[in-house]
Order: sequence, then C-alpha cells, then structure tokens
Amino acid sequence: MNIGEKSEIYLKAYLLREKDKKYTNTIFKRITQLSDDGNLDKLKWVADAEKYLQSYDVENLKKELKIAKSNSSSKSDITINDVNYSVKDVTGKPAIINHTTRPGFERVCKYLGVDIATFDKIIDDYWDKRMAGDIKEDVKNSDSDSSPFFVHKEYLKPIINYFTFIGTGSKDSKIPADKILELDYKQLPDSIKIFEKAVYFDKIWERLQICVRSKGMSKKYPYCKNSKSIRKWTRHIQGKYRGAFHIRLDKK
Repeated sequence: MNIGEKSEIYLKAYLLREKDKKYTNTIFKRITQLSDDGNLDKLKWVADAEKYLQSYDVENLKKELKIAKSNSSSKSDITINDVNYSVKDVTGKPAIINHTTRPGFERVCKYLGVDIATFDKIIDDYWDKRMAGDIKEDVKNSDSDSSPFFVHKEYLKPIINYFTFIGTGSKDSKIPADKILELDYKQLPDSIKIFEKAVYFDKIWERLQICVRSKGMSKKYPYCKNSKSIRKWTRHIQGKYRGAFHIRLDKK
C-alpha cells in the first residue's frame, strides 16, 4: 500500500473506534454516521484492533476490521455525519488529477462550458519549454517564473476543482466530495485540517506539481480510440508516448 492508501485505511479505523466508543470530544463532535462507498457503515470496532492502531500496523488493521479503500472513481473517501470528505495525506504527494489524456479533459471542459483550445495552448507551451530543456518533466507552481501553468490560474481553477471534488476524466463521481480532509495519519487527531470547497484551490495553487507522462496512455496508442485527440498533447520521448496529464500536491 502507498501512503495514501495506508492513511485512508488508518483514518477509517481510527474514526470507527471513535464512533463505536461514542466519544464526544472529536474534531467532528460525536460521530453518529460513518460510511464510504463500501461496507464501512456495517463495520464494528474490535478491541483486538487497538494494538494495530497504536503501532500503525495498517495491514493488520485492514484484515482485522475488514476495512476497504474507496474506489478511485469516488471523489469522497469517507462520509462523516453526512459530510463527504476527500482524504489527502500531506506526508506523501496525493494526486489531484490522476494521469488523464486529452479526451478526458474534452469531456470535463464541455461539462464546465470551458474552451479546451486554451488548454491546448498551455500544453504546447509546456512541451516547447520541456523540449528546449527549460523545464523538466515535473513543474512546480511554487517556481512561478518557469511554470507554464502559473499564469493560467483562473482558467484552470474550474477544471482542477472538478477533478478535486466532482469526478474524473471518464465520469462524474457517484459520491462527490463536499470538503477536503488533510492529515498526517501518524499524527491524529492534531494533524487533521478541513478545507471548504470555496477556499481549497487557492490554498493549494502554489503546491501543485504538474507533468505530462507516459503512465495512463493507452497501450494501443496511436492505434486506439480517440487517438486524434490524444495526439494533440502527446510527444514521443525516449521510446515512450507521453500525453497523460497529472497533478499532485507537493509536500508541505
């Protein structure tokens, strides 16, 4: 399991204990409702799991309590007292947009009423700078002078917010997120920070690390569905086609 998966499983176990023990001094007050897109609402805290919680043994926590990670298509990882949260562990580099080729952005831009032609120009600028050696594969918005994305904040805002809260390149989530829950799972509960949808984008803008990669490309490319669209963002470098757009949060 990666850090994000461990963090999500651990948080669910931690909150399950707080709910079943009826604690009232949690950051969420008394937890009366706890669920995800799986079986979390049917699970019960087991006393034998306490030793795994204390030792951060996530593998055994998962086995003991039968906790599952939420589906990657669900923007909400956990629902607490009827509020849907997307969980981001700040000790790793959680994804905001996960390896998506241009057709996925065509769908999202159409949904939002945003002209994708502007995005095409931004990607062209990225490739011009990358091929010239001015930037590497990963570009950080904290380096505002070199990032080809930094000056396009207002254009990118609704697109990034869509992927953060509403859905993916292929479809809307069945459980969209209402808020973001950031944490370090080994520092609960003190590390928990909750962000409203209206403010989260501005909080993370300069922490974004953006790239265009080969991961996420169809194995059949260039002989695949939507290849004409995919080609607009794709270059062939070091024996690989690279055209999948990816954003993650840089570590704090």
